[in-house]
Amino acid sequence: MSLTSENKKSVFHPLYFLFAFIMWILVIGWLAVIFSLSSENADASSQRSAELLDMIAKNLHLYMSEEFLRCCAHVLEFVILSTLSYVSMFATNHVITGSGVSYEQKLDKLKNDNEVYIAVSLWITSLVAAADEYHQIFVAGRSSSLFDVFLDVSGAFVLMLIIRIVVSIYAYVKNKKQVMEMIAAETHMEEV
Repeated sequence: MSLTSENKKSVFHPLYFLFAFIMWILVIGWLAVIFSLSSENADASSQRSAELLDMIAKNLHLYMSEEFLRCCAHVLEFVILSTLSYVSMFATNHVITGSGVSYEQKLDKLKNDNEVYIAVSLWITSLVAAADEYHQIFVAGRSSSLFDVFLDVSGAFVLMLIIRIVVSIYAYVKNKKQVMEMIAAETHMEEV
């Protein structure tokens, strides 16, 4: 078997397949939670917020307005959605991998794949946020707001920005370590 045909060999990872399947089920489940919460009429939603405010005040001794709590809830539910979709994309991409890939190709693949995971996660989050607000037009006592869509997407955007920075730092450190090891190996070879 030649080296070039060995590089093209793909390997199926059943654990990543199971993990990807579970993660996509969680994404779908979380979508159901989001649309279930936005299906509540205005009175039920206000009552849920009041109960949560009361529980926070009693247990954590924090006092906040209902509007602030609702903003935090919007950000949190869509940060969770973007996290689940990011991890789902990661797991799906690793179900089948190629073997015989060089170290530099792995780092480039990590950076490029991370960009795709981020873009798809933000796309899913934006689409669901817009659909969620559109859905609220048809719920009694609820209205839609572009500000809520902005909150939903901005929370996901900040999370994806943090992930991008962490992955970039990781790739930089790994690349620098690899270069230092190559320099040390060349120096060692010259001494011999």
